[in-house]
Amino acid sequence: MTTTDRQPPHHNSLNCVKNYSCKRPECVERGLAYDRRRYRLVGYGTWQPLVDAEPARQHIAALRDAGNSLPDIQRKADVSAATIARVLYDGTNKRVKRIRSEVAARILAIPATPPPVKPHTIIDGTGTRRRLQALVAMGWTLNALGPQLGFHPRRLTDLLHADRVLASTAARIADGYRTMHTWNPAAHGVPERSSVMARNLAAREGWHGPLAWDDIDDPDCKPEGARKSRARAGSKRGIADPARVAALTAAGRSAQQIADELGCHKRSVTRARRRAETALAA
Repeated sequence: MTTTDRQPPHHNSLNCVKNYSCKRPECVERGLAYDRRRYRLVGYGTWQPLVDAEPARQHIAALRDAGNSLPDIQRKADVSAATIARVLYDGTNKRVKRIRSEVAARILAIPATPPPVKPHTIIDGTGTRRRLQALVAMGWTLNALGPQLGFHPRRLTDLLHADRVLASTAARIADGYRTMHTWNPAAHGVPERSSVMARNLAAREGWHGPLAWDDIDDPDCKPEGARKSRARAGSKRGIADPARVAALTAAGRSAQQIADELGCHKRSVTRARRRAETALAA
């Protein structure tokens, strides 16, 4: 009966030399280099081939909490999936207590930071939701937003209330918003009646315009200068602050849009504009 030599699964570690008697020149040299290093460190009294696995185990947990997947950790540490599994396994008899020092060093060298966001990554939808709501509060209808943002109006309806979105979707909405929040809807074909309906919808839903947010992506950020709808505010009206009116005018808002934003009458906005123009002329 003839026997065949076992072939190692790979040639990127000492496994092929120690357990399979690999004779490849590069593998033999790797084994000799390991022996020379071991002999040298033994002579110095600093040879420590195995170390406690707990720091590496805790660091892997921190990496996973930051959003890194196990395959990403394996790739960054240049170790096998079996090695990661042995470190993490919860079984009493299976989880290793000590690992090779170089493996521990490579795992601990990985920074515990979030991985780069990929287009298909699912992220928080706060910024996307607020951007669409702010555009509606300006008077944009979903039918008008669809062609500009590259989404069907029915999809935008879903995104108006989305808690989680794809990173690629959030990027597309943010790109369109950067331009469109400076546009006047009426100048881009949105009928005034449709704009009024959009603004009324935003008022009923409690949505806020672009200027209400210091950080539109921060879930903890609260809107500033948010007005109550006329129905909720009763007969009490807001004040047309000239500085705020001037800022909204510079952003391309009409007098009616500014009045809706501030919760005051259109005539108050007109008078505030006149006062601002008089102050500049003086």
